Amino acid sequence: MPDLEVIIFNHKIKLSYQENEKERLIKAVETLNQNWKKYSYLQGKVSDIKIITLISLELQDSITNTKSIKDNHVDMQLKIDLLEKEIEKKNKEISDSLDSFKKIELELHKKNEEMLKADNMIDNIHNELQQIKKNILDKK
Repeated sequence: MPDLEVIIFNHKIKLSYQENEKERLIKAVETLNQNWKKYSYLQGKVSDIKIITLISLELQDSITNTKSIKDNHVDMQLKIDLLEKEIEKKNKEISDSLDSFKKIELELHKKNEEMLKADNMIDNIHNELQQIKKNILDKK
């Protein structure tokens, strides 16, 4: 394991780390030092351990808040997934209804064509009857 010399809370410390975690370690050290600077007005007024405790409490609160946000995100993602499934189900129902509507519309069109044919046949029969009637009346 390689070693890294860092300054944390104004103290030089040698830390061992795994190569793939070097960037995370450096960022963590930077975060600690930024928090240390934030409480620099307390240096000399209270012990370093109190400042470190305040920093630890703040970081712990951030971790807890981050976990809460993550949990909330997971819950929201589950709700989104459920809503997407519901939307998919409704879309399928709409598609099925549309298919049924198209079938009914096609049947109605066929029935209308049959009705037109029947009307034409009735008109033709009516015309033939009128012609027969006229022929009978003309012969008298």
